Amino acid sequence: MSSGDPADTIVAAATPPAKSALALVRMDGPRAHSMICGLANREPPAERVATRVTLTDHGETLDDCVMTLYMGPRSFTGNDLVELSLHGSPLVVENVIRAALRCGARMAEPGEFTERAVLNGKIDLIQAEAIADLIDARTSLQARMSLANMAGRLSNEAAGIRERLLFVISRLEAALDFSEEGYDFISREAAGTILDEVIRLEETLAQTYERGRATRRGLKIVLLGAPNSGKSTLLNTLVGSERAIVTEIAGTTRDLISETIEIAGLPVTVTDTAGLRASDNLIEVMGIERARLAASDADLILYLIDTTVGRTVADNDELSRLPHPPLVVYTKGDLSSGPVGELAISALRGAGMPELFCELDRTVRDRFAVRSDSPAVVNERQIAALRDGISALQMARETLETGASEEVILVDLYRGAEAVERLIGRIESEEVFAEIFAKFCIGK
Repeated sequence: MSSGDPADTIVAAATPPAKSALALVRMDGPRAHSMICGLANREPPAERVATRVTLTDHGETLDDCVMTLYMGPRSFTGNDLVELSLHGSPLVVENVIRAALRCGARMAEPGEFTERAVLNGKIDLIQAEAIADLIDARTSLQARMSLANMAGRLSNEAAGIRERLLFVISRLEAALDFSEEGYDFISREAAGTILDEVIRLEETLAQTYERGRATRRGLKIVLLGAPNSGKSTLLNTLVGSERAIVTEIAGTTRDLISETIEIAGLPVTVTDTAGLRASDNLIEVMGIERARLAASDADLILYLIDTTVGRTVADNDELSRLPHPPLVVYTKGDLSSGPVGELAISALRGAGMPELFCELDRTVRDRFAVRSDSPAVVNERQIAALRDGISALQMARETLETGASEEVILVDLYRGAEAVERLIGRIESEEVFAEIFAKFCIGK
């Protein structure tokens, strides 16, 4: 949780500090309306009505702008909120904020507006994280995934799981309270059926993590192969510019060269690397080590083989070292044909490039991109909470099978319910809140 007092009135620019047509300044807190109406020298206008006002400070005009008031709890944060649409001069924005500070407001901390919305129950932590992801989105698929989580797709799934767990917990608690009377509020078989369903739902959500994480952060593709196998030419063709130096001299590339493109709706960083071969040149050896290190961290490896040379013993040795199966691409297809059934291209002439793009698009969609019809777990905090919940419920299920008492079963059921609460964000430590909201921009 931020160190700021939630009773403070805070102010910040909600748009970047650059010259533009318009700029937005927000104020939030119990004195937001009175402070701004004091600067505007007028009574508060109707709620949610954009009103033209002139802001002044000690007789000096700050700006002729548009003011909109939102009354808590009917606002984004749940508090009284003001939005000022100013002329987009950084000096105007700075002067308005300074005037608000002199009136008793304080500067908002990163993410403090959104944090207040979470604390006031306007949104949950999953939705807050989705707001930050949407701001950082670079592709339409990333934006769609963030918008879906902002709308509550993942939150609704978690809430449904929570309701099923509370159903079982409440009935086991009742059976415990009335144990002497012998009432049976839920049978062991019925409880087991519900727990099986909840575990299945949580495991299904957990399986979306790899796709959600990949869609959120993008992918890494590394080009590997022997010197002069066409890696730099392929990089230039993929990015559409002469990013890497291409010559007939083997070993031109000594360091990693990276560029980002979009494939199947995901940002993909493509990295050209040093040619893999035995060498006694210290700089080249360092480049080769970096190439292998990059491959160990890659989501997808394109291993390039020169068709004029063919697949060599050295290629087989390098392929056997790779952390996962690569996409093997035969290059210089304009000079010689590749093996039958293998993907062959000429990056220089464009031959085979449509087929390569289609294969990359298919691979990214099939293996990495989030599916549009399912909720997605997108970060480590979310998957950690899910895994804790699955572990607790599996233990509760096993305990239920042994015929243990309600008291023993409820211990693990409460652990499982708490994990769902942490996923949604109803139970979080101050350290977790601080880490999450510190990554937000000021004004959001």
